[in-house]
Amino acid sequence: MLGQLIVLILKTAFGILLISLVARFLAQIARADVRNPLAMTVLQITDPFLKPMRRIIPGIAGLDIASLVCIWIGQFILACLIFAAMGLNPIVMAAQLAVWSLLGVAGILLTVLQWSMIIVAIGSWISSGQQNPLLGFLTQLVEPFVGPFRRLNLNIGMLDLSYIIAFLVLIILRDFILGGMILPSIGYSTIGGISPILGL
Repeated sequence: MLGQLIVLILKTAFGILLISLVARFLAQIARADVRNPLAMTVLQITDPFLKPMRRIIPGIAGLDIASLVCIWIGQFILACLIFAAMGLNPIVMAAQLAVWSLLGVAGILLTVLQWSMIIVAIGSWISSGQQNPLLGFLTQLVEPFVGPFRRLNLNIGMLDLSYIIAFLVLIILRDFILGGMILPSIGYSTIGGISPILGL
């Protein structure tokens, strides 16, 4: 029970940080409005970790590489701590955990995009056009992914299929392609512990 409680606390604490780092990475790609209250919260959470990292890791082609490295480090530390809490020796599996954590960067990016799209879809329907800082920020985050599908003009009458198709592509990337690369290499006894690290 103590081990399960420790794992729960670790997942919660690291989850907040990792999701914030992912949101910041996506926000930079989307050039989201930093004056948004949610964006400002993300900045406050991530600045203590990103500012030192950016001194040694520059961006490449407009991508915030420091954010990706921070996400990978956070995934790796979380993986080691969870395995230790499960009574396993993370040192023995350090190389494998490092690879899983690297794949986990893609997993958590896709997961944040997926849930952001769900929240935007439901929130837009409920809010009925009213301005909402949360929806505004999340809409900006998902637009770089959804935008290319919009340009395909996938409209049937008043129904815009671009969002639905973008969501299906996201599920295929996350659950079938990425999941198919990772899960066969993980023992079923450890899936419950490692899956949050991988974002699956």
